[in-house]
Amino acid sequence: MPDNNSPWGNKGGGGKKPGQNPWGSQGKPDRTRPRPGEGSPDLDNVIQGFKKLRAGGGGPRRGGGNPNSPLQKFGPLGIAALVGLFFLLASMVYTVDQQEEAVVLRFGKYQRTVPPGLNFKLPSPLESVEKRKTRVVQKTTVGGNDRSSLMLTGDENIVDIDFTVLWRINDLKNYIFEVDEPAVALKAVAESAMREIVGRSELENIITTERLNTTIAVRDLMQATLDEYGAGIEVVEVQLQKADAPDGKVVDAFRDVVDATQEKETLINEATAYQNTVVPQARGAAAKIIQDAEGYKGQVVAEAKGEAERFTLVLGEYKAAPRVTRQRMYLETIEEVYKDADKMLLDSDAGSGVVPYLPLNELNKNRGAN
Repeated sequence: MPDNNSPWGNKGGGGKKPGQNPWGSQGKPDRTRPRPGEGSPDLDNVIQGFKKLRAGGGGPRRGGGNPNSPLQKFGPLGIAALVGLFFLLASMVYTVDQQEEAVVLRFGKYQRTVPPGLNFKLPSPLESVEKRKTRVVQKTTVGGNDRSSLMLTGDENIVDIDFTVLWRINDLKNYIFEVDEPAVALKAVAESAMREIVGRSELENIITTERLNTTIAVRDLMQATLDEYGAGIEVVEVQLQKADAPDGKVVDAFRDVVDATQEKETLINEATAYQNTVVPQARGAAAKIIQDAEGYKGQVVAEAKGEAERFTLVLGEYKAAPRVTRQRMYLETIEEVYKDADKMLLDSDAGSGVVPYLPLNELNKNRGAN
């Protein structure tokens, strides 16, 4: 008799289908666990795939591999060789920036210098490339501490100098191979050149009027030294940032010297301006006087020549007719003498024998009224 009170239901089947899960799966088989004798489907596929790959067989695999892929015929070593060949070819091509140049080394030995752009070389184990910025002006500062900025001048004074060197690479081969650490060598050469030039100069000149000449001399001396070393560096400019006496009362004294020098230059410029104004005026007045004198000279000489010619002509006339010429000369002389005088003409025949009465005062009054 069936036990209807059993929690598992009717053991004999009691209307239940065979294989029914007591938890109520209602005839659907439980596939969460493999049946006895069954393995995991995925694990079986993986195992079968490894067997086929080991045997060299084909067939589709669940892992997505394609036995017809072109790479399968090369094998793992062939694929590794192809990848290595790709990277080998890629190492033969390189680019150089517009502001750079590059040197090509073959087993570490210099071969050639290449310009900017796309370039080619042998594979990396054989040739290598080193690039530097050759078209960029670089800056090196010297000074800023007691050891390098304090220098002895030619007049046995001490000057505190800070300066900057602007430079660029003009020979990349020499820059890389001729000098060890070119930037360090450049700084040492700059300090040495500045000390040499300062040692030839006086403190006052360095601080005041000879700053530009000092930087030019340092640049030229640096360039000559670097060319002698074969450093491949071109010194573009040397800029003097500071040139003062050491701190203390000496600084104040030299500042007074600088102020006095500037005042001196100001006075000289004012005097020069006054000179440029007065001297042209004086030269103009002198030229005017000279021109007036030349004009007067010409006038007097011309008049003298005219008088001489007139006398010569009168002499010729006198020789031809002495009496007439004498009479004419007399009349002309009398006319010249009396032309500006008050004159009264009397007829010699009028009032003959009688003393004529001439009211001169009345005549002069009438002449004044007229």
